Amino acid sequence: MKVILLVVAILLIFVLILCILFLLIAKRQNNKKTETDVLNFLKENPSKASLYMIKNGMEKISYNSEVKMPLASTAKVIIAIEFARQVAAKLLDEHELVDLEELNKFYIPGSDGNAHNSWIKWIKSNHKEIQGKITLFEIAHGMLAYSSNANTEFLMEKMGLDEINENINKLSLSLHDKIFPFSSAGFMSPYIQETENIGFKESIQKISEMSYEEYMKKSVEIHQILNRDQGTERIKKWNTKQNYVRKLQVLESRKLPRSTTKEYAYIMKLIHKEELVPSNINPYLKKLIQRQVDNSKLIEFGNKGGSTISVLTEALYCTDREGNDIQLAMFIQDDSGVDHIWLKQKLDLFFYKLLTDTAFQEEVSSKLSCDKGRN
Repeated sequence: MKVILLVVAILLIFVLILCILFLLIAKRQNNKKTETDVLNFLKENPSKASLYMIKNGMEKISYNSEVKMPLASTAKVIIAIEFARQVAAKLLDEHELVDLEELNKFYIPGSDGNAHNSWIKWIKSNHKEIQGKITLFEIAHGMLAYSSNANTEFLMEKMGLDEINENINKLSLSLHDKIFPFSSAGFMSPYIQETENIGFKESIQKISEMSYEEYMKKSVEIHQILNRDQGTERIKKWNTKQNYVRKLQVLESRKLPRSTTKEYAYIMKLIHKEELVPSNINPYLKKLIQRQVDNSKLIEFGNKGGSTISVLTEALYCTDREGNDIQLAMFIQDDSGVDHIWLKQKLDLFFYKLLTDTAFQEEVSSKLSCDKGRN
């Protein structure tokens, strides 16, 4: 028996060493990837990717641009638009102070890639906090610049989901799904386990069979429970390791609000060119979405990205020093997760090249143009 156990132990150690070597080799190979590898991924995976780009008011690249795909946090642009509308209409005071504790009702530790804590660290180091309180504007800024899910759900409660979703009609976004509290939806499994007295595996099956309307309705119910729970006891109870099982997270990513890259490039064009109606909302929105440019080739840049375990999204606009205007959106959904890590690392390289290199723009347009008929 001792000999058998020794052999098994040696085999396990050998397998572990092989796994480590494989991961190191894969990491080294991924580090060598460039913007061309991202382009090749798009070309070779038409069912997983979509890209739409406008240059100087004209369509430049259209690749699966009318295929609906999960938005992840890029959907927060619509919430930001409603924030700007309500501030401009004086329904909200951007300087209103909110107790930071109010945001904790919607903060789910470990679920946001440390986004909320990074924002908290920033506001404190930049002296934005006033005796434990923060302005509504900084909360909205944290939603966009740091992608805080807690801030997002607080603003959903503050402004109203119906009011937020009305922007989909106002912007004539015919393919855009209604937005719901998608961070709260991360507790869908424990919620239905508790309310329907079923197990974890059964909850996954139940979620997979839910219609969009039912999933959205239950997400609102969870959001309302969190909003009433002053002591965050429900979060502590529901936030277990089960919530982070890959199969469940991929399923939840599929259930996110969806839209198209064509619609989001259009939204970014409206923001970039300050064409939203009424016109007085544009300055507020620009303050939220525009980023500091530390680059000699660009003079203006604004963006909102998003990511989950299987989704990567980006919507952006820019103006270069020659006066060219670009708006684009790119969505990727890869349930397998095989390419997710390196893509996430290399997308900024791809976008920079695409925004600043005319020759690369033509290469991307040429390589993806054969798929225009797919839209």
